[in-house]
Amino acid sequence: MKKLQQPAVLSTLLVVAIIVSIFSLFQYQKTQAELKKLKQNPQVATQEKIKATIDKARKLIALPSETPTLATITDIAKLKDQPFFAKAKNGDKILIFTQAKKAILYRESENKIIDVAPINIGTSSVAQSQQAKIALMNGTDVAGLAKKVETQLTTAFPGVKIVSKTDARGNYDKTIAIVLNDGAKTAVDNLAKNLGGTVGGLPSKESRPSNADILIIIGKDYIKR
Repeated sequence: MKKLQQPAVLSTLLVVAIIVSIFSLFQYQKTQAELKKLKQNPQVATQEKIKATIDKARKLIALPSETPTLATITDIAKLKDQPFFAKAKNGDKILIFTQAKKAILYRESENKIIDVAPINIGTSSVAQSQQAKIALMNGTDVAGLAKKVETQLTTAFPGVKIVSKTDARGNYDKTIAIVLNDGAKTAVDNLAKNLGGTVGGLPSKESRPSNADILIIIGKDYIKR
């Protein structure tokens, strides 16, 4: 079994942990009663899916006692140059145990452990990428968009924190994700992609939020999605 070099693991796992969407509500097939519950509390879907995946993997290999970060590979072409992902496929799961410093590649479709590798990844780095603080601004005349975007982001990226929701001073055709903290550069591209927006600079007419790592200005393009 191949072992991943620590620098390669660090960069790869940070990227994978951010770009992954851990199953949307419409992908999570349950009974009608359960769907109603999940729509009211999207975090339940994430936690139930994590637990189900962990339970399956635990029957195949001894797992650390901590709850791992669960990531799903969605574009294997971007990862093939890394030894840890040499045998991976789209849809494979990565269980990242930060305290135990271990990563497990698990193929749920075949119920098989594909690879295991040690990782050297500090908790502060994980916090920067998994728990970004986001400020939302509605740059349209449509009420309620910030709340809709909040639900979408917290479902796709359970670690993020929405710290404010306000109206922008201007009107915007395009959704823009703006880095306010250099530590959030890894996350911003994927947040923008999730919303169908782009990464850009802070417009001159808008004020910089003081308590956020990333500012997202919601544009009219989001309404058309």
